[in-house]
Amino acid sequence: MGSDSSGNDGREALARFERTLPESHAVLWTVVIVAAAFDVVTTLVGLAAGFEEGNQIARAFLATYGEVGIGLLKFVALVVLVITWHALPDRPAELVLTGFATLSVLTVALNALTLLSL
Repeated sequence: MGSDSSGNDGREALARFERTLPESHAVLWTVVIVAAAFDVVTTLVGLAAGFEEGNQIARAFLATYGEVGIGLLKFVALVVLVITWHALPDRPAELVLTGFATLSVLTVALNALTLLSL
């Protein structure tokens, strides 16, 4: 009933949650995180400039939580992405990261173009 005094139980438990991070995944995670930050910033700048949020889910978060809702929504999306990435084998996980990164970069580009129209 007690734990192994050599610490093997702890290492085995940790090993179940560890995942290797191939270089391609590291690059994609970097793109995802940077794009997520720019998405939040450009969205908040656009809202302050009088633009309306185009995403209905984001609008619901804004209506419920105010400006903090944009960050909260992005955080929830990233948590879901981490869980999905962790659960999938390498190739499907890379495809999920690629899709999320692509959509995030396109969203930031669209936000930036919208802001440039000011």
